Amino acid sequence: MTEQREIIWRQARPGEERPARPASPAEARARLESGNADFAKLGDHGGQQIISVGPEAFGLPPAAGAGLAQQPFAAVLACSDARAPVELLFNQAGNSIFVVRVAGNVPGRECLGSLNYAVTNLPTVKMITVLGHTSCGAVSAAVDALLSPQVYLDVIQDPSLRAIVDALLAGVRMADQALVNTYGRDIRDAPGFRDALVDLAVTANAAITAVVLARAVDCAVTFGVFSLDNRTVGITGADGWDAGLHDPPDGDRSLTQLLTWGAAAAGL
Repeated sequence: MTEQREIIWRQARPGEERPARPASPAEARARLESGNADFAKLGDHGGQQIISVGPEAFGLPPAAGAGLAQQPFAAVLACSDARAPVELLFNQAGNSIFVVRVAGNVPGRECLGSLNYAVTNLPTVKMITVLGHTSCGAVSAAVDALLSPQVYLDVIQDPSLRAIVDALLAGVRMADQALVNTYGRDIRDAPGFRDALVDLAVTANAAITAVVLARAVDCAVTFGVFSLDNRTVGITGADGWDAGLHDPPDGDRSLTQLLTWGAAAAGL
């Protein structure tokens, strides 16, 4: 018998207390991390998650004729991939997260403008998170553009697609160098190299984007990668998969160390 899995948004009953919105970046980070842990647990063991919400989560003002305030506690720059629905994987209801989604979660002008708007105009926003995901199609396109010049020649015929691929190539090149430094140049001919490069480049891109946002937006920033395999958000660290959100690298050395850990974990 298949284990049942349910996530239920339920309007809070009269007098029922609902969790207060996070009042600090640390509280916002903890809320997202615990929500993702609950989501992953539901996938592993089945069961039911009930999220008590106010009427505003269903698009209803708290009183007749009143306005409907936008009150997210975090903003997330995520990929457009349909397999990584942001509110669902963080186990949050509507009006909880200000979500900006674009292929490859690249920090283009429109995305930066949207995040700056959220931070400037929505005082409930306490943190920004950059969210990549494994097996990303946009990153895969950038990897193929690096590995095969003909692929890139095809990409440049579409300026909008080229803009995304170009924005991702820095992370792809850094991931490629980390794999070569770990295993030697011949590793590029190994059967599993492309897949390893894609997933390591996803981490590189999320980390680099987090650094960009930390410099461009006046708000606390974290990053992570959503694993399609285990449904948790994290990164690969020195001891394997490290679930949770992480601070942006504080320099080239820490970014290189992060990618070196990921390369070693690829096991090529």
